[in-house]
Amino acid sequence: MKRIVTRLLLVVMLIGMFTVSVLAEGELILEESYPEDGQKGTSVENLGVKLTFSNPVNSESNKAANDKCFSITDSEGNSIPIKVYYNPEEPQQVLVLYDTSTSPAGKSIIQGNMDYTLTIKGDFVDNNGNTLGEQKTITFKTVNQALMLRVYFVMMLLMMAAMVFFGARQAGKKVDQDETADLLAGAKEDNFNPYKEAKRTGKSVEEVIAEHEKEVAKREARVAKLAARMAKEEAEEEEEEYEEDNGNYRVGRPRTVASAGSTYITGRKAEAEARAAEEERLAKRRAANAKKKKK
Repeated sequence: MKRIVTRLLLVVMLIGMFTVSVLAEGELILEESYPEDGQKGTSVENLGVKLTFSNPVNSESNKAANDKCFSITDSEGNSIPIKVYYNPEEPQQVLVLYDTSTSPAGKSIIQGNMDYTLTIKGDFVDNNGNTLGEQKTITFKTVNQALMLRVYFVMMLLMMAAMVFFGARQAGKKVDQDETADLLAGAKEDNFNPYKEAKRTGKSVEEVIAEHEKEVAKREARVAKLAARMAKEEAEEEEEEYEEDNGNYRVGRPRTVASAGSTYITGRKAEAEARAAEEERLAKRRAANAKKKKK
């Protein structure tokens, strides 16, 4: 008697487990889609929707009927030719794609900034014969290509303007550096002889010296102006950076080019060298003039 009762309990348990399993697989649900309903900015190329259901739906016997359960229309109600693909490795997935082979002369009829709606009929059936039950719709909007082109065009113009600006700025710096170098080189190589110059021009020695001193003053003023401008640019651009613990960089105090290991002559140094060279030359010239006057 106990054996009979035990067998009956096992049968009841097996029947219950089978019933739960059937009920669990009996409801066919659309679990997710890509793009999602209401999504915007989807691609115009390879327009399509990937669907994932709760049960396997890749039965060969159901494909012909299930293919007719899908349709895609645009916001004007025009039907879009489609192809339906079933994933053998993921039996719950279905891919509904725009059929490019039907396009006239191979040209896509998919438009940008357009709403498209995928419709799934309630007759869609899984491998166990369970239907979706009710119609499902997924609406999505393609990217606005005209707007994207305008944005890219504006960005390209801004990049070109920035390149021109910084290129002109660098060119201006190079001109200032070259001019400063030329002025310094001229100051160092200037072997002014007031007597030879007076003889060449027919002017008095005093007039020649006065004119030369004016030229030297102008050159010093130009060097000082260039030096001040370059020093200002260095103070704005050469800034010390240090790394924080989180990997970010923060700007600290301004630093000179020399502190970074450069041998470039800064504005203040250039001005000092120019003045020192002029003072040395003038001192030699005065000493020579005084010596000649004594004779």
